Amino acid sequence: MDKAFQIILNALTEELTKQGFTGPESMDEKLGKAYLFRTENVAYQVVFEDEREVFALRSNAYDEEGNFAHDWKQLSMWLFDKNEGTEADAQSIANDFVDVVGGSKRVAAVQTAKKKKKKNDDEREVDTIFFFNRLVGIFPELKDEMNRERITYGQVRLTVMARDVVAPKIQKLALDKPNSDAFSKVKNLINEMYKSGDADLRSIITAGVLNNISDETAIARIREDFSDDLAKVYKCARKLIGKNIKPEKVKKPNRIVASALDNEVHR
Repeated sequence: MDKAFQIILNALTEELTKQGFTGPESMDEKLGKAYLFRTENVAYQVVFEDEREVFALRSNAYDEEGNFAHDWKQLSMWLFDKNEGTEADAQSIANDFVDVVGGSKRVAAVQTAKKKKKKNDDEREVDTIFFFNRLVGIFPELKDEMNRERITYGQVRLTVMARDVVAPKIQKLALDKPNSDAFSKVKNLINEMYKSGDADLRSIITAGVLNNISDETAIARIREDFSDDLAKVYKCARKLIGKNIKPEKVKKPNRIVASALDNEVHR
């Protein structure tokens, strides 16, 4: 029995290692003795079901928390007599399992799972709360100020915090400790968050934080390490300081278009 398992696992290891899987590793399985091959997205299980005396090859995926995403999917199953099964029988099972995981459809499924995971990671944009939480590592007192906001207002008022709390802290650090590790971290963080942040966070960084740093010496020190993208955007953003930006007026549709729309609605 152990010899049969070894034949099957050796064959699968050779194939799955080429596809980026790790394993085999022993795992708990109520059906019987089982081993796992896995990537961060996909898993294969080889299990010998004691009750039915079969070797089974099954697949699963991982969710974002690293747990199995669903019930195991059966890919192949072979009878194997624990007492009379031969090494030749085990080799036949091994060959079939390798054909399954090495088949074009299975390989494509694994690659699709990897691309989907990468796409999801790439599309996961950073928001303003994440930025503020990162700043807590530099300004620990910011955590208490954010908690007071939540207690008082039920949420963190992002624009108010950026203008009245974050901007003054960064300005003071730039003036008092321009050569400190903390100031270097702030500048790196601003660049990093602007690059990976969502649209709201980018606006918070430029209009909420940087545009509310009034001291020219401080802002000059912060700008020294701006990325090219941030430098270009910030140059334009500075021109908006003190200006009252009115919302765009909604244009009235001409009489013909308005009539057509009204007729469409009332059909």
